[in-house]
Amino acid sequence: MFKEDDRVESATGKTPDRGVSRRRVLTGAGLAVAGGVAAAAATSTEVGAADTTGRVAVGRKGGTAAEFQGRIAQTGSSGQIFTAYGYLTAAEGAASTDLFAGSPRNETTALLTLYATGTLTNRVLDTEVHSLDISGSLSVYQRSAAGASFGDPSTFTVGAKVASFDMTLQDVLAVFLPGRGIPTLTGDMLQSFSGTLGGGLSGKKFGVAGLSLRMFATGLGTLVDPATLNSQLEIAGNWATE
Repeated sequence: MFKEDDRVESATGKTPDRGVSRRRVLTGAGLAVAGGVAAAAATSTEVGAADTTGRVAVGRKGGTAAEFQGRIAQTGSSGQIFTAYGYLTAAEGAASTDLFAGSPRNETTALLTLYATGTLTNRVLDTEVHSLDISGSLSVYQRSAAGASFGDPSTFTVGAKVASFDMTLQDVLAVFLPGRGIPTLTGDMLQSFSGTLGGGLSGKKFGVAGLSLRMFATGLGTLVDPATLNSQLEIAGNWATE
């Protein structure tokens, strides 16, 4: 057994002239490791802080980053195609005047709009509660002037694209009347693109590329065609930083 003050031998097998105790070596190594961990933690914190400075729609971990309102059209020969469009009603780091060009606060005055597409990957139909899995993508656009309309989904893609997300969602539909149901959508979002905003948010970036988020939405669904399971949904929801 080594004593606490035993000297550490050099590669030649001799004791170094300047006696360095094993305790001092181990302590020094421990401090170096601790210092490295502390430095790494500090770097991580600094990067995280830098990533959220001057950003819009980046909430604290577990906090809401953005809120939205919109519509979903379920189409296709078996209801396998989803197209969603809407607008942001709130976003971390943005004021109401950044999101709307006046009143009323709705799609006609919205300045940050959303457009998403998705496809059905799995469906389970029960008596009154149905479950659908959907995979797709969502983009955020900044308009220079208001003018979106639910009567024309293409108006929600006008302007500069400022963010893109990949999504995997589960839609649980609770049927309460024939042809009427309450959808609850939850799922994961991964931001793939973060662009620079203009207007009152000039110079800021929307979100952070690589950021993981969690979406929630609910609303009301109406069956349009029972043969093809086509439907229209009115929804509102939010996404939160994970």
